[in-house]
Amino acid sequence: MKFPLKKVGILDYGVGNIASLKGALEKLGFQVSIGKTESSLSKVDTIFLPGVGCFSYAMENLRHLKMDKFLRNRFDAQDINVIGICLGMQILFDYSEEGNTDGLGLIPGQVKRFTDKECHVGWNIATATQGTIICGKSGFYFNHSYYVDCAPDVTLATSKYQCEFPVMVKKNKFYGVQFHPEKSQNIGAHLINTLVRED
Repeated sequence: MKFPLKKVGILDYGVGNIASLKGALEKLGFQVSIGKTESSLSKVDTIFLPGVGCFSYAMENLRHLKMDKFLRNRFDAQDINVIGICLGMQILFDYSEEGNTDGLGLIPGQVKRFTDKECHVGWNIATATQGTIICGKSGFYFNHSYYVDCAPDVTLATSKYQCEFPVMVKKNKFYGVQFHPEKSQNIGAHLINTLVRED
């Protein structure tokens, strides 16, 4: 079955593994644009918020670029899919202990640090809690020192490391994944493809 060509955008806000994500998206057959402004991302079907870096630095850059307002407008309008990866998921929430910084405040919840400053690195199981985007239990690649604490009604999947925590969330047309689907081989590629094509 052939799908119509999808145009996807990556928001370059000074953090993240943009090259890796761009390569994964192109391999799936998507036309990829990288941009820092509203106009540069105006003609895409989905926007990715990549995530490797510091929460406070990410939020400072988003505000400087005035893309925090753009994302809030997209959230309210529900006119485009937005997918946050790792840090890109965390900035969707109210507040982070990393830098004691306010996030975008689009999804209620806080970002907390694992005890003893440990880092959750490697493959782990994500277990679906609702919906069918992740079927049952699937393995994904993780690399993070902070996790999200939020309500079950926005949580689509959880994982366990020190505690059980959300690893996939959704509100309106905004999705967040704590793991890195672009580094999770076939299962990650399947998830990206599914999210981009979600109505």
